[in-house]
Formats: sequence, C-alpha cells, structure tokens
Amino acid sequence: MPSWTFLDDYGTQYPALAASFLGMLSFSNHTLTGTSFTGDLDVSASGVALSTIAALTGVSSIPIAGQVTNSSSTLTVTLAATDGSALMAGLAQSVPLIGRQISSAGLSINTIVTPQDSTDTGPQTDVFDFTVTLTINSSSSITLTTQVPMHGGLFTLDGTFQNMGVSLNDLGFLVGKLASGNQWFPSSQLGPYYQGGPALSLLGLSLTLFVNLSPLRIAVSSVSIGVGITGIDLTGQKLYLSPIGVWAIVEDPANNPSVDWAIEGSIALCNYARPGQYQNPDFAFDFAMDLTSFSISGQLENKQNLTVATMMQDLLGQGVDIGLPPQLTIDKFDFEAAADLSTGQLTEFSTDVAMSGGFGLFSQFDLEEISISFSYSN
Repeated sequence: MPSWTFLDDYGTQYPALAASFLGMLSFSNHTLTGTSFTGDLDVSASGVALSTIAALTGVSSIPIAGQVTNSSSTLTVTLAATDGSALMAGLAQSVPLIGRQISSAGLSINTIVTPQDSTDTGPQTDVFDFTVTLTINSSSSITLTTQVPMHGGLFTLDGTFQNMGVSLNDLGFLVGKLASGNQWFPSSQLGPYYQGGPALSLLGLSLTLFVNLSPLRIAVSSVSIGVGITGIDLTGQKLYLSPIGVWAIVEDPANNPSVDWAIEGSIALCNYARPGQYQNPDFAFDFAMDLTSFSISGQLENKQNLTVATMMQDLLGQGVDIGLPPQLTIDKFDFEAAADLSTGQLTEFSTDVAMSGGFGLFSQFDLEEISISFSYSN
C-alpha cells in the first residue's frame, strides 16, 4: 500500500499542514475510526523528519495511536508511539553515558490547525517531541524531552523535576571520567551549606548530543545537572536558601572533561509569627550567589501585596516599627547580603524597598510612591 500522509485527506482544507511536522510524516498503513487513529510511521518515507531518529535507533517503522478530531473548522491531532521498546533498544546501544540507564523512549505529535493558518507561519500548535526516560536509582526515573531533530549535529535533551531525592553517586554515570569521588560537584566550595550531608534533590538535567549520521557517530557534548539543597537557615529561622540550586556543567564528559558551576535559587522570608516555616513564606525571590565570597543578591516584585510593616518585622523581629503607615505595600525589593564563609550565616545585608499605596503625609497632596534603604549587621 502506498504511503499516506495527513496532507492527502486534510491538505486542501488546511493549507498550513504543508508547513507542519505532521505534513512530513508518512504512514505505511493507518486506520481512523471516529476520532481514534492507529497507524505505522514509515521511517524511510518520512525524509528528514525521522532520519536522525532512524540513525539513533535503527528502527524502520514506529507504531502510532491517538486522536484526530476535525470539527468547528479546526483539525486537532494528538498522537504518540505505542511501543517504545525498539526505540529504547536502539538508543541503549548507540548513545554513550546514558545508554544503560534508558528505560523507555517515545515520540509524540500535537498539531492544531485552522483554515486561516498560513503556510508561512504554519499551524498555531505544532509539536513533534522525542522523549527518553532514564532510571536514576532503584526508586526514581526521569524523563527528558527534545523536539525531534531534523538532521545531524547538536540537539539537547532536557527536563526539570520536583521532589526527586538523589545522591551524588546516583548521577555519576552522567559525568564520565569525573564520576570518581564526585569531583564534578563543588562540595568543598559550598562549605557549610554542604557539610552534614544535606538532603539533595534533582532540579534539572540537560544533555547535548552531537550526531554524525554517515557514518553514525554519537557523542555527549555536554551535561548540565542541577542539584538542589533545601532549608538552609541564613538568619535564625527568618531567611532561608530554599532551594539553593547548584548547576554543574560538564563539557566533553567521556573524553576530556572540564566542569564549571553556577549557583542560583530562591530565598524564602518567613513570617515573623511562623519562624522556620520556609515552605510557607511571606515571599520568596530568586537570587544569584558568588561561591568565593558567599555574596548574595536578588530582586523581588511583590505580587502578594505584602506590606512594608510585615516585611520589616519578618526581617528584624516582631514589633519593629519604622514609623511608616501600616497599609503601605511593597512594589520592589532589592536585597544584597554577605554570609560568613565558615558558618553560612548572614553577617550583614542591605535592602532598597520601593513602596506605594498613599502616604497621607500632607493635607493638600499625597505621595504615591517612595523608597527607603536600610542595612543590617550582626
């Protein structure tokens, strides 16, 4: 049976399909019953759309199933590979570092197109994703996603994660020659923030692969691993680093590895009536950190309408009053601090706070916005 594409049945009604991923895919057979679709992707007839996947996995056909809805002048197609075992087996043989950890692999297609979509812009939604699931330890696995690569060269698999506990040894397979002794992670540079064996969580993972199609050659160009450490107390149950995100970027891990680190994360400010409850802060804001001096800087745009009076008490203690009206809210909050290198506790910090809300200082006119600065040292 000749190969079939979605253009054969829908191309006239939806011209933008010709500029979509879906328009490039050929099926050796297909069945559409109501809105239920099944078919077999013909890898050899799908050209550049699947040539890289074919080279990576060695497959010639991929079973696909999902939903195709053509109603209200909108075509919605949601399809996915139904059996990733062949994809997984091929990747396990071809991809270095992660091959033995691959526990599943798949493809997914999501296209939404209307007759008004143009061939220049393509459909309003057009996603063709390739996913790989890695087994990290006996109880955890992670799924990484990339848009299906259309040619050889570089492409990146990545994912972000929540509440996934790991040890550094769990991640050793990713960093090649740097795995021994966990020398890829800045344990000594983190000093007090790492001492005592803190709980670690995987925040994110990214692998950049280089693929040469003829002859087939695959290399892991770089690996970026984000590891979170939660609940680091900075000022006696007031300010917390939660989490501090440590990103290790390893170049050429399998052959000539080198590593760089980046530090980012979130600072949580506890309510003065709930000390230590950093999971339920008055506010949290992103920060950047210098490991050589433990200097921290960040900026908050207040979306919770936190008042200045509350923030000052959170920072400096219950009952602190700097003489401003209690209804004033914070618009922007700049924060700079330095921590002690041996203990990790803040020794000093300074803030610039921009406020609004009406000050009522004079009978004939009012101020709508004002800013104050203050500093603290221990």
